Amino acid sequence: MAGAARTTAPTSRKPAFSAFSQQQLWARRPALTPALTAKLMISIGVACFAVGAAIFNTANDLRTLVKRYDDAATCASGFFPTSAEQAMQMSFNGAGTTCTVTLTAKSNMNKPVYVYYELSNFFQNHRAFVRDLDYFQLMGKPSQGLCTTHEKTSAGAEISPCGVQAWSFFNDSYAVAVNGAATTIDSANIAWKSDLKYKLGDYAPTNMNTDQATRGGGQITGNVDTDEDFATWMRTAALSKFRKLVGVINADIAKGDTITFTIQNRYNTYKFNGEKAVVLATNSWIGGRNLVFPACYFLAGSLCSGLGAVGVFLHIFGDKFKSESTNEWSTRL
Repeated sequence: MAGAARTTAPTSRKPAFSAFSQQQLWARRPALTPALTAKLMISIGVACFAVGAAIFNTANDLRTLVKRYDDAATCASGFFPTSAEQAMQMSFNGAGTTCTVTLTAKSNMNKPVYVYYELSNFFQNHRAFVRDLDYFQLMGKPSQGLCTTHEKTSAGAEISPCGVQAWSFFNDSYAVAVNGAATTIDSANIAWKSDLKYKLGDYAPTNMNTDQATRGGGQITGNVDTDEDFATWMRTAALSKFRKLVGVINADIAKGDTITFTIQNRYNTYKFNGEKAVVLATNSWIGGRNLVFPACYFLAGSLCSGLGAVGVFLHIFGDKFKSESTNEWSTRL
């Protein structure tokens, strides 16, 4: 009929027939019988025990020496030169004290031997600490005003880098001697390469901890992206007790050797009841000495083995219990 509207057949929304569209792909659906469950759990348990034993043997060979020094008489005495500074727990000139502490190696420590400083009761993980920095300024770009504290000196000059993280930069320093012979602490390559390349910019710091009235910790040596101690400090710790790498001693330390640290004790932890310590440690493919790690594997292995034993029990005696239960219900019905 002329002029009549043409009608078109509706487009089909039916998917093409295939094993995929009809959810008919081949699949394996193993039944988790007690026997199969027992095999899987025992296999996982054996694997956990094997890995745990390997980690335990490695961790047990690692050695760690720790010596607290902030409470040593030679370190604490004279840290606050005047009674006014002692009362406020503040050191105006920040000179600190020079002191020595001695450790004795209880066993052989094969090179490389890592040197750390350890701080306690210092909350780098606090929200106010973590947020108080300007990432743009830290990378050498124009400041975006992200710092909430320590932005300017008492005279109004801009501080770069700003914020409490940079302001609190740890500034104790260490020299070490083994059996009276001076030993070098190699502080090269202690920071993450990604931090030096992407987090820190190539520029000289300005007014950072140079003003006595607003000074916190230490000053940056050289440009911001070349001071690896500063880069290490700016990688915030997760816990209130933490260690940060100072450097590496590339020499073996024998059992019974005397290790003497000469410390420039400048960092004020007395005001917040913090603690400072020097740490010597050896590392391996699992990191430092940590016996909790293998203990977790042993625990997991024990749990899996226990479940496997339950599976074996059900496989052997399950039919008996099932038949007794069926007979009991049949009698009741």
